[in-house]
Parts: sequence; structure tokens; C-alpha cells
Amino acid sequence: MDIKKQGYPLPISKELIEILTKEIRVSGNTDNKAVILNFRDTGYAPDTGGFHPVEIMVAEDGSIQYITDFTYVGYPPELAKELDFDFSLGIFQHMGKEFPIGYNHSLFCLWQVNFCSYYDMGVYTVKVEALS
Repeated sequence: MDIKKQGYPLPISKELIEILTKEIRVSGNTDNKAVILNFRDTGYAPDTGGFHPVEIMVAEDGSIQYITDFTYVGYPPELAKELDFDFSLGIFQHMGKEFPIGYNHSLFCLWQVNFCSYYDMGVYTVKVEALS
């Protein structure tokens, strides 16, 4: 699957495109089906911290639909969306509050650099699920 590089309301880095392309290829998704990629730090826990889980959906046409970063909240702690960049709807959410997707351009750029660095450090276990 070729990930679309342009046409998004926020800039997608070359490194993020390469990560998604690699993980989809490694998963064996040769049918070009839509996929959800889950990046997990298996040691992430509310009491010890770690790296936030991330979920990214890529449509059949190779377009990134959304990127969601999760964190633990509440007591007892449960995973909830902290950051959600929904390219398909043009919405950015932070802890449940909605804004236009371009509202926090700089936060997305920072998130992207950090995510790619964490991936390069090998902190994530990656699961790719093809959608029907």
C-alpha cells in the first residue's frame, strides 16, 4: 500500500509515512485493505508511566484517516483519548474537546517528531489489523 503523502490539513512527515509503509508491508497486507495500526508500549501503566499507546487508521486508498494518542485517566485508571487528529472529519480533539484540525498545528508537529523518535527507539510493539 502506498501511503498518500499530500492532501492533509496538517503536514505529514516523511518519517511517519515510512513507518506506516514499513509496518503495513511487514504485516503482509497485500490486498490493500484499510488497516488500523496499534503501537503499544507493553510496559505502559498508570503507576509507572511509559509511552502512550497510539492508533492510526489508513484507508484502502492509502490516506491517513486518524491518529489517536491514548493516556490513562481517572480512578480506577482507564485508557482514554488524549489527542485525536481526525483528518477525515477535519477535527482535532484534546481530552474530549473539539477544535478545527488546524487549531493546533504546532502540537501535531511536535507529536509527530516525538512519536517517530519513540518508534526509532524500539519502544512499541506494533499490531496491524486489516479491515474488511
